[in-house]
Amino acid sequence: MSRAKLNDLIDNEKFEHYYQALYDLDTLEPIGYEALLRTNLYKNPELLFEQASTTDRFYELECKSIKNALASFNELITKQYNRIKILINVFPANLKHPDFLAHLLEFMENKKFEPKQVIIEINESDILNKADDLTVYVQELKDAGFLIAIDDVGKGVSSLQAIVELQPDYVKMDRYFANQLATSSRKQEMVRSIVTYCLNTDTKFVLEGVEIPEDLEMAKSIGVSIVQGFLLAVPLPIDKIKLYQKTLEEAEEQYE
Repeated sequence: MSRAKLNDLIDNEKFEHYYQALYDLDTLEPIGYEALLRTNLYKNPELLFEQASTTDRFYELECKSIKNALASFNELITKQYNRIKILINVFPANLKHPDFLAHLLEFMENKKFEPKQVIIEINESDILNKADDLTVYVQELKDAGFLIAIDDVGKGVSSLQAIVELQPDYVKMDRYFANQLATSSRKQEMVRSIVTYCLNTDTKFVLEGVEIPEDLEMAKSIGVSIVQGFLLAVPLPIDKIKLYQKTLEEAEEQYE
């Protein structure tokens, strides 16, 4: 993407967010939705952020994305669905920006949900050798009521250090471990070890990338309680999720 297209995308906010549900396997209900940026100007959002990170507009893009994601998510909050959470991805470099917390609190004004319903996802592959630097900023977010997640755990070499140093509320294990989990005893042992750690430290565990029933059943047998993946939910625009919620609410009202 040229710099002109990048500027056009940021200046005119030519993007939207799709939302993918995370499911609690005990209740079979969504605990929240991860906001995923989508744009017609760039097929791969990861490459968009990668390019933006080399410019002076990286932080601005991140802020506009977060503002948009929170505003759209606000439309999902209803009387019946007032406790669901939103997960937003934040790059460590932007999380450490001196104005990040102030901007985040500004974006939260007049919303129907609270900071405790916002989970800040920090991409583990971007944390390498940065856990110590992030501790102060992460603690400030926690003090303001926000929740913290380490994303893609197991993808890079800094996973365990980041989990110990940052003490996240959620640990999201990389989709690599969900793929063929049912047939890989080594993956099963690795997932089980992190699940055990999370249980003993009051940390929520999420397994990403669950796509077939066999892997889901194995995850449940290991003790995984929250999953994310195409098997249970694909990323959808906000209007489709609102329509789905409305259908469920109407069904619940009929049985009250």
